[in-house]
Amino acid sequence: MLYITCNQEVRRIFAMPERKRSGKSSSRQVGTAPRGNWSLAWYFIVPLFLLLAATAPWQRLTGNFFAPYLMLTTAVGDLTADQTLKLRSRTELANEVLRLNQQNVKLIMELEEARTFEGENRRLRAMLKLKNPSGYEYIAAQVILRDPWLWDSGFTIDRGSYDQLEPGLAVVAPMPDGENRVVLLGVIESVAKHTARVTSVLNPEFHISVLLPESGTVGFLNAGSFDKASGGLVPIGFLPANGVFVRNEQLYTTGFESAIPANLWLGSLESVESTTRPFGDRLYRRGLMRPAAELEQLRTVMVARLVRDKSSESTAQQ
Repeated sequence: MLYITCNQEVRRIFAMPERKRSGKSSSRQVGTAPRGNWSLAWYFIVPLFLLLAATAPWQRLTGNFFAPYLMLTTAVGDLTADQTLKLRSRTELANEVLRLNQQNVKLIMELEEARTFEGENRRLRAMLKLKNPSGYEYIAAQVILRDPWLWDSGFTIDRGSYDQLEPGLAVVAPMPDGENRVVLLGVIESVAKHTARVTSVLNPEFHISVLLPESGTVGFLNAGSFDKASGGLVPIGFLPANGVFVRNEQLYTTGFESAIPANLWLGSLESVESTTRPFGDRLYRRGLMRPAAELEQLRTVMVARLVRDKSSESTAQQ
């Protein structure tokens, strides 16, 4: 019995260092586990970089080696196409060229038509965004007639006295440039029941006062004695002799006329005559305006119709 007890005690004493050693070894294994992982990673990364560095020259070498063979296929294809073209007769080639020219002309016409529709679409969208000036309301009209001999002098619209139009009203169109500018095209000259004749700003008989905001002056279109302007320019008269003018200065309506709103865009100042003349005691100078109105492809315009209250309309009818 005593022998068994002593034997157990001896085993317990000798077992304690093993547990401590086992505990230390386990802690050492846990602490050194990351080092083993990093070492394993380096074993794969370093050979990978070495492999890439070793194969780079071979890749360039193989690319330079196969480049002529790759270009050869393209050259053979071009040569085959040239030989096939030479086998065709001159008549066939001439017919093919004629067909291609006709196709090009057709495509050019379609492109121009698409551009025209695009411009008309922009103008119509700009018209929808127009805000009525104070005392006026805009009414849309279509250009139905133009004189081929006097193309820029005037036109006829499909609105008349039935739509409460009268001579002297302004005919305008918005500029589709995103600046919300309204261009004066002309004024109504005469009115029928369902049509009206418009005098454009390029007509020598068109007279209106103009405002030059930058120089703070006022002038008059087609006023005074002028030689006929050319190149689509409009003469301006009665500009102050002591005024300081800037080329390309913008011109607007003054609102002095009873049926034309103010601040309608007319164009830009092209030139002003010099004051250094033998008779330099004149009070006024003359200039030229380049109109902003694009009269070449007019289709839809707007008329600034006067807004009258019901009492004035009933009085006028009586």
